[in-house]
Amino acid sequence: MAQKNSLEIAKYKLLCDHDGVKFVSKSGAAYISALAQVFALNNQNDTPFTVSQIEAQPKLKDFNFEGVKEFKYVCDLEATPLEIQNNIRKNEKIIASNFQGDLKEVFDKSLGVAYILTCVVGNDEHIIKIGCSRTTFKARLASYNCGTVNNWRTASTTNIKILQSFVTTRSKFKLYLYDCSEEVVQVTWHGVKSVPFASPKMYAVEDILVKKFQEIFKTKPLANVQVNATEA
Repeated sequence: MAQKNSLEIAKYKLLCDHDGVKFVSKSGAAYISALAQVFALNNQNDTPFTVSQIEAQPKLKDFNFEGVKEFKYVCDLEATPLEIQNNIRKNEKIIASNFQGDLKEVFDKSLGVAYILTCVVGNDEHIIKIGCSRTTFKARLASYNCGTVNNWRTASTTNIKILQSFVTTRSKFKLYLYDCSEEVVQVTWHGVKSVPFASPKMYAVEDILVKKFQEIFKTKPLANVQVNATEA
């Protein structure tokens, strides 16, 4: 089924190369240049980060804080690009794969997680984001996947930044999670039990981790440096 377009199809095609069968999103500097033809990239939040920027970020192995050891490598994350064939558009999307052991259940079901995103460049993992989610990471990823070019004017700046950066770099990212679901709160009031609520612990873990990152590396992670972002 064709998806509703927020732009004329010709605008989407400006973001793509034709592979002989279909139009597929450009990558790297060519993709950012194409985005600038379609949208006003007025500030840092609007511009995806690049592989060269990632290479300049601190490496996971150099983050010498004990708390990092409690994060578990859960899966890989990679973007599939925007595709257009016969004028039917398939939106870009981040896909999770290569789940480790039984950790897919943590990804799918754990309510309240702190997370670290790294990007693999050569033999190194560079830290690009420290965050948390009061929902499951599966739900957080669904939110990131709202950051399509089709939703440019309506999605949060964080969702656009992350998804479009994944599309730009076409790199493999790794997800590490710290599970706070053992401290989920459920309140009974007048004999009626509420839905479960995530513990505030994940906010504390994120706060401490970012502080230690800044203390050690004198900067914030690449994707944490955003102005007026609406989602963590």
